[in-house]
Amino acid sequence: MPATEFIERVGLNVSDHLSANEFLSLAREKGIGKEHLQRFALAEFQSQEAEFTAYGLLLSRFPHEVPGGFFSFVGHELMKARHRMVSGLAPALGMSPDEMRRMPRLEPVRRFTEFISWVALHAGAGEAALLARTDFTLWCNTCAVLADVLREAQDTPVEAVSYIDAYRENPPEVADGVLQVIEYGRARHEPDEWIIRSAVRMEPALREWWRAVATCG
Repeated sequence: MPATEFIERVGLNVSDHLSANEFLSLAREKGIGKEHLQRFALAEFQSQEAEFTAYGLLLSRFPHEVPGGFFSFVGHELMKARHRMVSGLAPALGMSPDEMRRMPRLEPVRRFTEFISWVALHAGAGEAALLARTDFTLWCNTCAVLADVLREAQDTPVEAVSYIDAYRENPPEVADGVLQVIEYGRARHEPDEWIIRSAVRMEPALREWWRAVATCG
């Protein structure tokens, strides 16, 4: 079975994911205010905390240049986003990164971070890479549309648009690099049925994540 078939078996429907995104719907219909942007920034900040640890652990578990290069790249992309957060988005919203580190998590955000942490500890290389590709595919497509909507809205801080717009492109190192990691895993007897088991959970996890940040009060 070619590695591309594993991507197809995940069965991503980006259009359905966008249609179900309550944060995006709110932005289109009523507009996104400062409180919603703060909830987004905090949830993103907290999710990054788990992802930094997860991809660092995956790199240590799979130091071979194929999976190691993939997980190192993902971790680097996440750290670039963190720098954009602490130098741009958070200050523009009146948020202190030190305070953000101590704030409680929304329940769907907590579940998302626990899910990512489980993958870091238990997934094979192919499984973890396919999860990352699925995450990037959904996230980048969502952010591309959301940035366009927010750009047309009044009173949206330019830093918010810039932060979200920076996610617009799904890097080929992730979108295409996953194939080599899947082949690496299968060559080392990673079970085929395990490779997609976490990726198929990403869409509903992200859907709940966005629903949480769309709800204020």
